[in-house]
Amino acid sequence: MKKFLLKIWKALPESEFLRGILVWLVTQKFLAGVAAIILNNQGQILLFQHTYRKKKSWGLPGGYVKRGELPAQALKREIMEESGLQVKVTKPLIISGDDQWPRIDLVFLCQILSEDFKSSDEVSAMKFFELDDLPELIRSQRKIIDHLRDSGELD
Repeated sequence: MKKFLLKIWKALPESEFLRGILVWLVTQKFLAGVAAIILNNQGQILLFQHTYRKKKSWGLPGGYVKRGELPAQALKREIMEESGLQVKVTKPLIISGDDQWPRIDLVFLCQILSEDFKSSDEVSAMKFFELDDLPELIRSQRKIIDHLRDSGELD
């Protein structure tokens, strides 16, 4: 199959559009997620309580990137939509994923610019937690936090 596709590729005119369509058709599709690590002055991490999760309702602020959106823009938009908070994205921290879903997560360090929390249909509460006393989290987010803490990124 790979040889056949390579022959098609070579036979196509030098067109980014046609080649782009071919790449789109034959590659696996996956979600691009964004998540924020927001620490307060005491080194506690901000988590949102998500209304759509029955178990493990607490989690990192974030969401999914829309088509044509840059990851940092998506993160700011998601946090604003879900909580009313304005954040500044300061630096990328880690690229992670989930072995159960075709998804890649881009995790950024952020700062809160405005602390006027407003609950939404997706988020009912926010709270800062000690890194050693976190509520139960979904596996992929716990893995991210543990990795960042163990690597010293959260110091």
